[in-house]
Amino acid sequence: MRRALKIVVQVVWAVSMVTLGTWIGAAHGWVYHGWLGAIVLGAVGFGVGALLAASPSAVLQSMSGWF
Repeated sequence: MRRALKIVVQVVWAVSMVTLGTWIGAAHGWVYHGWLGAIVLGAVGFGVGALLAASPSAVLQSMSGWF
């Protein structure tokens, strides 16, 4: 049960970080550069989101200084 919950949390974290990175990149690209910018910066955001998903503890630790 505990292991299954850990896997579910990891999957939710990874999907949310990749989605958030892609969405932010695409939105920024759309506003400032149009379609091409949305596609390119969405792809960059996807990569950044994947990196953030790989290390949740580093992300949470860096965010702790913001609050």
